Parts: sequence; C-alpha cells; structure tokens
Amino acid sequence: MLNLCYCNNHNTVVWNGYEVNNNIAYQTFMENNVRDRLNDTQGQQIIENYLRSLNLTGFESDNLDLLLSTTSQEERDWAVGESFAEAILEQNYNVTFPWNNNRDLRNENASLPGADIVGIIDDGGQFKLVFGEVKTSVQNNYPPNVMYGRSGMIHQLETIGTDFTRLLTLIKWLFFRCRGTRFQNSFDEAFRYLLQNNNQGLYLIGILVRPNIISNEDDLRSRGEYLGNLFATTARKGLLLAYYLPYSSEDFVNLAVEGDQ
Repeated sequence: MLNLCYCNNHNTVVWNGYEVNNNIAYQTFMENNVRDRLNDTQGQQIIENYLRSLNLTGFESDNLDLLLSTTSQEERDWAVGESFAEAILEQNYNVTFPWNNNRDLRNENASLPGADIVGIIDDGGQFKLVFGEVKTSVQNNYPPNVMYGRSGMIHQLETIGTDFTRLLTLIKWLFFRCRGTRFQNSFDEAFRYLLQNNNQGLYLIGILVRPNIISNEDDLRSRGEYLGNLFATTARKGLLLAYYLPYSSEDFVNLAVEGDQ
C-alpha cells in the first residue's frame, strides 16, 4: 500500500514521505479503516442500540427509523484526511485513540479546535501523550501554504509543545475520555512521563495528505529542521509524515464515503 520515498531526521524530529499505491490493499483500508473512523461506526451502533431499547411505540419506531436513515452532508477533504491520518497511526505507529472526535461535533461540517490528533502512543514500551495536526493540500508548492502561518501545521505543533495552557486543555479533554475505561492505565503512565520530563515528555505528530501531488522532501525538510532545532534539548519527539496519493482529492473523499463504485 505504501512506498517510502524519503526519510530523514534532525535531533528529535523525524520526517518521512510515502507514495500511496492505488491497489486492493489501499481500497480496503479506505473502505474499512478510514470509513469506520469517518462515520464512527462503533459509536453509531452503540447509540442506535440504546435508542431502540427505549420501549418505543410503533409510531415512535417509525420516526426513529426516519431519523437514523438520514445521511450527513458530503464529507470535506479535511474530514477524510483526519480519519485517514488516525487510521494510519493506529495501524502503523501504535497510537490509540480512546475517543472518536466526531462524537463531539455540534455541526457536521465543523472541525474541533485544539488539535486534530489526541491520543496515546506506545513508543517502544513507553506510553506517551500524543498530539498532532493533519493538513490536506493539493497546492503544487513544496511545502504548501498549510505548513506556514498561525494556522499552519508547524506553528500549531509548536504551540501544543510549548504553550502549557493549550497542553493542559488537551490533557483534560483526554483525561475525561480515559477515566474509568481500559485506557486509564496507559493515560496515567503517559501523564507521569510528561511530568518526569519537565512537562516536555510528549509526542507531536504532523500529517500532510497530498492528493495528486508528486512526492518531494521539500514538503517537510525545512519544517522538520525548524522543529528539530526547537526541540533539540527536550524530551519532546516529533514525527512529520506526508502521504502522496495517486488521484484527486475528490476521488480520495469518494473512496472513503462511497467506496469504489
């Protein structure tokens, strides 16, 4: 499914670029892993089972069927990009997401503020808090504009890694979704590691999704070197990943939403 096209590092920051093969393995990944995260299949099943258990009348059941049969509006490429990134991190990087962010949406077209990636990573046997950002860009520049500026990936990662107000907000969000669950022990270990390393023991990940763009290390090199210099003497680890897709952004979205039809 993936071919490594470049790999490099500077201090505690690593950056890798992958070309995505449009084969059966990839289509299955999009139609199963990505779609399940995009639609929050598990969460939808839980709420549907609960609502159907409420001893509904026939009239009420008909109305529930009508409500549950509605479909969300066409997904935007950023939403599919975030689900793609989370599925990749789960499959290839030992990252666990105790909660699907889609459950917190109050508007189906809204992106939650704070961070796109909020979870726990098993980094060689050590659980660590992991936070990150996901950007999707078809701009034919290296790097694209989504890597720069206050809303760009690198500034957002820098803020998470250095602004304790932002960091605490994310930790509290994650805590309430781990407390009393099977994820609590790994959260506790990851949080202790943060404290033991002067509030710097965490993992930051940035993922760039590039539909129909040729791979080029210039997408990540300068940004990786910048973060590497910033985190040179800290326990913060950084990972930047770029995925180059062999087709358009529209096809990328359609495969996750509708499948190969």
